[in-house]
This record gives sequence, C-alpha cells and structure tokens, in this order.
Amino acid sequence: MIRAFLAIDLPKDIKKELFNLSKIEIPQGTKLKWVEEQNFHITFRFFGNISEKDVKKIVKEGQKVSQKYSHFKVILDEVGMFKDRKGQPRVVWVGVKFEEEDVFGLYNELEKGFKKLKVIDRKEDFHPHITLFRVKHTDQGFNKYLETLTTQAKSFKGKSFWVKDLTLFKSTLTSKGPIYQVITQIELKKD
Repeated sequence: MIRAFLAIDLPKDIKKELFNLSKIEIPQGTKLKWVEEQNFHITFRFFGNISEKDVKKIVKEGQKVSQKYSHFKVILDEVGMFKDRKGQPRVVWVGVKFEEEDVFGLYNELEKGFKKLKVIDRKEDFHPHITLFRVKHTDQGFNKYLETLTTQAKSFKGKSFWVKDLTLFKSTLTSKGPIYQVITQIELKKD
C-alpha cells in the first residue's frame, strides 16, 4: 500500500521564502510543528493508503482530465488558520488564489473521475492553501507571534508562479515527519 496525494508542487524560491517565516522566535510555552521546506505544496486530493493498481488508475484518469486544462497561475494570498471544534488554532497556512477559474473545473472533474474509479469515497471541499505549521500547544504569546508572522508574510502576498503539471506524491510517515517522493507528474495541456 502507498500513502499518496495529488498536489501542486511549489518553486524552490517560494518554498524558501515561506520557510524563512519559521525563523521568527516562537514564544515559550507554544509548540508548533513547521512543515519542512521541501514539503510545502498545495494539496489537490489526499488519497490515503492505496494499492499500486489504484496509483495506475489515478495517473491514467489524471492524464485524461488534465489534458483538457491549460497551465494556470497561482497567486499567494493572506495567512489564515483552521481551528478545532473548540476554536483553538490547529493549522496555520498561506492562502492562494488562481488567476483562472478553470482550476476549480479541473478539480471537480478530477474528483468525479476518482469517485467513479472508487479511489475516493466522498467529495471534499477544495480549500487551496499551503500549510505552514501545525499547532500542538499555544500559550499567551501565540497571538503576538501570529501577528508578527502575518505582517512578515505580507511581503510575498501577490507573488505568483505558473503551474504546468500536478504531482502525485508518495508520503512515508517517520518519527521526524513525512518524507515525500514524486511518483509522477501529470502534465496540463500545452497552449
């Protein structure tokens, strides 16, 4: 079985800028788990544990659908946060926007195809973002830390990059964090 997900990989310079935010001093009593620099991405679809056979089906469907959609531009946006049911911070991320609305068409068509193949069992809402870190524990200094991080992140708001393919990653969980390996890249239509 392979733990896999389909994603938009980011250019190295964008990953470096995002990771520079991790150098802001974390207040005592706050525990965060930053994403490793090389692991920053925008998840298109998480599959969980799937068979080699399912990987082949996903690649074939992905290639079929992606050939209908052109390259698109991703634009970095504001810092945001997912909270747990109690309203506590859980994940802090940088939002992204797309210049082309067609990206949501690509996402929806891929979802339909994956559902027909029975490699996913339910449709997920697409909330495109780049996870910066997961929050393990917060203390009183967390809000000030988040404010500083949000201010510094404004320096790359509006930066953009072109996406020419989607990447199917294998994710291996280790005690030091996940290790991502590229299974394959699924090219979008050339204009």
